[in-house]
Amino acid sequence: MLFKTRDIFITGAVAGVLVSVVLLALPWPRGKFRWLIAAVATALGWFAWNLVLNDADATGLDVDAPVVMASWQDAGSGILAFVASALALTVYEPKESALRIVGAAALAGVVAFVFDIFVL
Repeated sequence: MLFKTRDIFITGAVAGVLVSVVLLALPWPRGKFRWLIAAVATALGWFAWNLVLNDADATGLDVDAPVVMASWQDAGSGILAFVASALALTVYEPKESALRIVGAAALAGVVAFVFDIFVL
């Protein structure tokens, strides 16, 4: 087992909260609860990625690279946060521009990635 399941859920919830705080600082995500949609999607993406790694016992993905000090596990958390947020925002706001949706999802992914470097 890579991480305790409890740690995955706690850190995933914190990642969602951090994404909501960052997105609340911007005007577009503040409207229509878009910040909440991205935050929940980030947490769900985080849970999914790390629970799959745990189940597969993928310890080789949790080794930090020497120069960037990040692992594939960290990157995966950010990527899943981005994908889940982009998908959720697209379903929630189908007529919104791709630039806004991808921008908000990219912020969610970056926040999750940077946070994961320090916690898991």
